[in-house]
Amino acid sequence: MSRTIRRAFTAAITTVILSSVCHAANDVTIAPDGMLTLNGEREFVIGLYENPKDDAILDDVAKAGFNLVQSTADADQLDRLHNRGLYAWINVGGSIDLSNDAETGKAALKKLADDFAEHPALLVWEVPDEALWNVWYGAELWRNRDEPKLQNELINALEDKAKAEKLKAMRSEVRKHWSMAEHKQAEELADQIWRELGKEPPNPELNVSNAPERAAKMASGMLDGYTYLKEICPTHPVWMNHAPRNSVAQRAVFNKAADAVGCDIYPVPPHIGGHSDLADRGLTSVGGYTRTMQDAAPGKPVWMVLQAFSWAELSEKKDDPDLDQQRHPSYSESRFMAYDAIVNGARAILYWGSAYTDRTKPFWGDLLKVVRELADLQPVLSAPDADAKLNVVLDETWGSLDQGIRVLPKQTPEGIWLIVVNESQFPLRYTVNGLPANSAAAYADTITGVSAVADNGAVSMNVAGHSVQVLTPGK
Repeated sequence: MSRTIRRAFTAAITTVILSSVCHAANDVTIAPDGMLTLNGEREFVIGLYENPKDDAILDDVAKAGFNLVQSTADADQLDRLHNRGLYAWINVGGSIDLSNDAETGKAALKKLADDFAEHPALLVWEVPDEALWNVWYGAELWRNRDEPKLQNELINALEDKAKAEKLKAMRSEVRKHWSMAEHKQAEELADQIWRELGKEPPNPELNVSNAPERAAKMASGMLDGYTYLKEICPTHPVWMNHAPRNSVAQRAVFNKAADAVGCDIYPVPPHIGGHSDLADRGLTSVGGYTRTMQDAAPGKPVWMVLQAFSWAELSEKKDDPDLDQQRHPSYSESRFMAYDAIVNGARAILYWGSAYTDRTKPFWGDLLKVVRELADLQPVLSAPDADAKLNVVLDETWGSLDQGIRVLPKQTPEGIWLIVVNESQFPLRYTVNGLPANSAAAYADTITGVSAVADNGAVSMNVAGHSVQVLTPGK
């Protein structure tokens, strides 16, 4: 090949490659500290997993200060958000998993990029929600809920009572295997029961015992899809939401296929919804999951999804006597959960479940009030963390102090702000040591107005249990 032909060939290939790469109306990147940057400006994300059909409600969403809203892959819906100054994310669906039909998946991803990447509202792609957990959850629901119900119905309908007793005994053995995490034995015995009933097992591959292998296959397929999507559309970050489940090691494998990761956690009321499977089932599980998500994705931003509904609103059992306890979060609980995520490292707060919420209830107004506060603090929340080695000392109290004070210092032009969260249920007095000598002479809580004078790089305050202080520097 001559040099002239080679140059022409290279130019043609370059043209094809460049023409296949999407362009964007916005410059969207992730800063080294994990903060989203939009057209050169740092932005703390406040998101909503709903694009309300009612224009008045969407107007309220925009006025409250949300800046990112989930949208369907629809230009009209994106226009509707853009007209209100809102940005959007689109879920790419199962096409991101190239493990089964790579060409079809790539074609679907390419079409999404071609159709929507240049829209001025679009900032982020999202992969399928709770993908890792659903590998396990689907099998667990089948093997421990649906399959036993179906088998028991068939067994109870048998005219051969001796055979029925035999199969009931086998079902009892299946439960024993499950109780000892002997998944494969339980599944094989359940399959045998199907055959004794004259049927082939309906879902022979949907097993807990093979979930690790199925998860590994999906993770590999999603990484291939993510790599392809970033090749054709490098202009938009990819975000992955997990359930509050699975190990750090499992999540770490999946997190390779995303630029930002996180999980949903809905702990109100504690011990009723059963959402957290940590030892901590209460409000502070939000901070706990924020930390464990960082463990599973070092160097990547964590976006946390918080509660915008009551468990009663999701219940199919409307006559459940416990429904009256399955309430919405209170204003103070919603505020606490947001800041608990933030002080533990979250770079975004998103809310799920508002589509199920009765907007006439006080909760909706309370949630918008929390969002408005976060939006007003955008210059602080999006600021870099201050380079200050702080040490927090607690005064002695009656509690065991297994949880205490967390402090996040934020570096702003006017000085270091301190976001303080008391994760203990008890009121505490704390002292923050290690503030720079040239830092503020006094600090005041922006909400309560409580203030304290700094002394030699230290500031002391009293704080109620499970509460927040946003301390602004002053003279």
